[in-house]
Amino acid sequence: MKKVILSLILAVTAMAAAFAQAPANPVAWRSNVKMQSATKGTVTFTAIVSEGWHLYGMQMPKGGPKPTTFSFAGSQGVKFAGAPVPSVQPVKKHDKMFDADVTYWEGRVKFTVDFEITDPAKTALAASVTYMGCNDQTCSPPKTHKFTLRIPAAK
Repeated sequence: MKKVILSLILAVTAMAAAFAQAPANPVAWRSNVKMQSATKGTVTFTAIVSEGWHLYGMQMPKGGPKPTTFSFAGSQGVKFAGAPVPSVQPVKKHDKMFDADVTYWEGRVKFTVDFEITDPAKTALAASVTYMGCNDQTCSPPKTHKFTLRIPAAK
């Protein structure tokens, strides 16, 4: 009986230590809006990936991890010029956890997208990014980070 209790205590302690080492959120997000004119601007989203972790790419194979996707569904009076473009190309590698070739970023990556204000009276810039962070042993569940962005006056 003592061996069973001791084994349980050791198992719980090992699990607690493993969870204590993993960051609560392995990817932090920042955003910035810069205007080039009164009606044209650029939004930059910066992903800061914790050391030892990675952020999966924007296209993933079927059965692979959740890709990084951006949505501008809450925006009004703004037209976006396509999808956000990453500042660097992702690493391509075979992922043993998913048994698939995947792409990902480590460290810091910026995603930019140009926009045009189409209705200044109703301009609202809202965005979200859905993503998944993983290391060599585990993955965080897919998360969505929401942004409410202020459009600065053009200089």
